[in-house]
Amino acid sequence: MGFNFHVLVPLLAADTLHVGPEGFGLLSATFGLGALVGALATATFRQASWRMFSIGTASFGVLVLLLAPVQNAYLAGLVLFGIGVSFTLFTANANSLVQLTAPDHLRGRLIGLYLFAFLGLAPIGGLFAGWLADVGGTSLAFAVAGLTALATIGIANARHTSPAEAVATAP
Repeated sequence: MGFNFHVLVPLLAADTLHVGPEGFGLLSATFGLGALVGALATATFRQASWRMFSIGTASFGVLVLLLAPVQNAYLAGLVLFGIGVSFTLFTANANSLVQLTAPDHLRGRLIGLYLFAFLGLAPIGGLFAGWLADVGGTSLAFAVAGLTALATIGIANARHTSPAEAVATAP
Protein backbone atom coordinates (compact mmCIF):
# COMPACT_ATOMS: atom_id res chain seq x y z
CA MET A 1 0.00 0.00 0.00
CA GLY A 2 2.79 2.42 0.84
CA PHE A 3 4.91 1.93 -2.26
CA ASN A 4 2.68 3.66 -4.77
CA PHE A 5 4.67 6.81 -5.39
CA HIS A 6 4.43 6.29 -9.14
CA VAL A 7 0.66 6.70 -8.70
CA LEU A 8 0.48 9.30 -5.94
CA VAL A 9 3.35 11.74 -6.52
CA PRO A 10 2.07 12.81 -9.97
CA LEU A 11 -1.34 13.42 -8.38
CA LEU A 12 0.30 15.27 -5.49
CA ALA A 13 2.15 17.52 -7.93
CA ALA A 14 -0.78 18.14 -10.27
CA ASP A 15 -3.89 18.11 -8.11
CA THR A 16 -2.70 19.04 -4.62
CA LEU A 17 0.35 21.25 -5.08
CA HIS A 18 -0.43 22.52 -8.61
CA VAL A 19 3.26 22.64 -9.59
CA GLY A 20 3.15 21.21 -13.11
CA PRO A 21 5.64 18.88 -14.78
CA GLU A 22 8.73 20.77 -13.57
CA GLY A 23 7.53 20.57 -9.97
CA PHE A 24 6.72 16.90 -10.40
CA GLY A 25 10.25 16.32 -11.68
CA LEU A 26 11.75 18.11 -8.69
CA LEU A 27 9.56 16.21 -6.24
CA SER A 28 10.58 12.93 -7.84
CA ALA A 29 14.22 14.00 -7.77
CA THR A 30 14.08 14.82 -4.06
CA PHE A 31 12.66 11.35 -3.35
CA GLY A 32 15.43 9.85 -5.50
CA LEU A 33 18.11 11.90 -3.75
CA GLY A 34 16.78 10.70 -0.41
CA ALA A 35 16.87 7.12 -1.67
CA LEU A 36 20.51 7.61 -2.72
CA VAL A 37 21.42 9.01 0.70
CA GLY A 38 19.57 6.10 2.31
CA ALA A 39 21.48 3.61 0.17
CA LEU A 40 24.82 5.19 1.08
CA ALA A 41 23.88 5.21 4.76
CA THR A 42 22.73 1.58 4.60
CA ALA A 43 26.03 0.61 2.99
CA THR A 44 27.86 1.84 6.10
CA PHE A 45 26.11 -0.66 8.38
CA ARG A 46 27.95 -3.87 9.15
CA GLN A 47 24.91 -6.05 8.62
CA ALA A 48 21.17 -6.05 8.15
CA SER A 49 19.17 -5.94 11.35
CA TRP A 50 15.60 -6.10 12.52
CA ARG A 51 16.21 -2.83 14.38
CA MET A 52 17.18 -0.94 11.19
CA PHE A 53 14.31 -2.60 9.33
CA SER A 54 11.90 -1.42 12.05
CA ILE A 55 13.34 2.08 12.15
CA GLY A 56 13.14 2.38 8.37
CA THR A 57 9.57 1.11 8.23
CA ALA A 58 8.33 3.20 11.15
CA SER A 59 10.01 6.37 9.87
CA PHE A 60 8.58 5.66 6.42
CA GLY A 61 5.08 5.40 7.91
CA VAL A 62 5.47 8.56 9.99
CA LEU A 63 6.86 10.57 7.08
CA VAL A 64 4.13 9.41 4.70
CA LEU A 65 1.58 10.47 7.34
CA LEU A 66 3.34 13.84 7.57
CA LEU A 67 3.12 14.20 3.79
CA ALA A 68 -0.66 13.66 3.80
CA PRO A 69 -1.72 17.20 4.77
CA VAL A 70 1.14 19.07 3.05
CA GLN A 71 0.05 21.84 0.69
CA ASN A 72 3.47 23.42 0.09
CA ALA A 73 5.77 22.08 -2.63
CA TYR A 74 9.00 22.88 -0.75
CA LEU A 75 7.79 21.11 2.38
CA ALA A 76 6.57 18.18 0.26
CA GLY A 77 10.04 17.93 -1.31
CA LEU A 78 11.69 17.90 2.11
CA VAL A 79 9.35 15.18 3.37
CA LEU A 80 9.82 13.17 0.16
CA PHE A 81 13.58 13.33 0.71
CA GLY A 82 13.09 11.76 4.16
CA ILE A 83 10.70 9.19 2.71
CA GLY A 84 13.37 8.25 0.16
CA VAL A 85 15.93 7.71 2.94
CA SER A 86 13.58 5.60 5.05
CA PHE A 87 12.28 3.69 2.02
CA THR A 88 15.79 2.53 1.15
CA LEU A 89 16.61 1.73 4.77
CA PHE A 90 13.47 -0.39 4.98
CA THR A 91 13.79 -2.18 1.65
CA ALA A 92 17.50 -2.94 1.90
CA ASN A 93 17.14 -4.42 5.37
CA ALA A 94 13.98 -6.34 4.46
CA ASN A 95 15.60 -7.92 1.41
CA SER A 96 18.78 -8.76 3.30
CA LEU A 97 16.93 -10.22 6.28
CA VAL A 98 14.87 -12.48 4.05
CA GLN A 99 17.97 -13.74 2.25
CA LEU A 100 20.15 -14.13 5.32
CA THR A 101 17.62 -15.82 7.58
CA ALA A 102 16.11 -18.22 5.04
CA PRO A 103 17.37 -21.82 5.13
CA ASP A 104 19.52 -22.61 2.09
CA HIS A 105 17.02 -25.07 0.64
CA LEU A 106 14.15 -22.56 0.87
CA ARG A 107 15.94 -19.31 -0.01
CA GLY A 108 14.85 -19.20 -3.66
CA ARG A 109 11.23 -19.89 -2.79
CA LEU A 110 11.19 -17.32 -0.02
CA ILE A 111 12.77 -14.67 -2.25
CA GLY A 112 10.13 -15.50 -4.86
CA LEU A 113 7.34 -14.98 -2.28
CA TYR A 114 9.01 -11.82 -1.02
CA LEU A 115 9.24 -10.36 -4.52
CA PHE A 116 5.66 -11.36 -5.25
CA ALA A 117 4.47 -9.57 -2.10
CA PHE A 118 6.74 -6.57 -2.68
CA LEU A 119 6.39 -6.12 -6.44
CA GLY A 120 3.71 -8.49 -7.68
CA LEU A 121 0.96 -7.02 -5.53
CA ALA A 122 1.94 -3.42 -6.33
CA PRO A 123 -0.63 -3.04 -9.14
CA ILE A 124 -3.43 -3.89 -6.69
CA GLY A 125 -2.02 -1.37 -4.22
CA GLY A 126 -1.76 1.15 -7.04
CA LEU A 127 -5.42 0.69 -7.91
CA PHE A 128 -6.38 1.09 -4.26
CA ALA A 129 -4.16 4.17 -3.84
CA GLY A 130 -5.65 5.71 -7.00
CA TRP A 131 -9.15 5.02 -5.78
CA LEU A 132 -8.37 6.59 -2.38
CA ALA A 133 -6.92 9.65 -4.12
CA ASP A 134 -10.06 9.89 -6.26
CA VAL A 135 -12.32 9.63 -3.21
CA GLY A 136 -10.43 11.83 -0.76
CA GLY A 137 -7.45 13.32 -2.55
CA THR A 138 -3.80 12.59 -2.00
CA SER A 139 -4.23 13.43 1.69
CA LEU A 140 -6.42 10.38 2.23
CA ALA A 141 -4.23 8.12 0.11
CA PHE A 142 -1.03 9.11 1.93
CA ALA A 143 -2.73 8.90 5.33
CA VAL A 144 -3.92 5.35 4.65
CA ALA A 145 -0.46 4.39 3.33
CA GLY A 146 1.27 5.79 6.42
CA LEU A 147 -1.17 4.17 8.82
CA THR A 148 -0.81 0.86 6.98
CA ALA A 149 2.98 0.98 7.29
CA LEU A 150 2.80 1.81 11.00
CA ALA A 151 0.20 -0.88 11.72
CA THR A 152 2.20 -3.46 9.80
CA ILE A 153 5.48 -2.77 11.59
CA GLY A 154 3.65 -2.61 14.92
CA ILE A 155 2.20 -6.09 14.36
CA ALA A 156 5.53 -7.38 13.03
CA ASN A 157 7.42 -6.06 16.05
CA ALA A 158 4.88 -7.56 18.43
CA ARG A 159 5.29 -10.96 16.77
CA HIS A 160 9.05 -10.77 16.18
CA THR A 161 11.30 -13.08 18.11
CA SER A 162 15.00 -12.31 18.05
CA PRO A 163 17.36 -15.21 17.32
CA ALA A 164 18.65 -15.03 20.92
CA GLU A 165 15.11 -15.31 22.30
CA ALA A 166 14.32 -18.18 19.95
CA VAL A 167 17.35 -20.14 21.21
CA ALA A 168 16.53 -19.35 24.85
CA THR A 169 12.94 -20.57 24.52
CA ALA A 170 13.70 -23.67 22.44
CA PRO A 171 12.86 -26.97 24.19
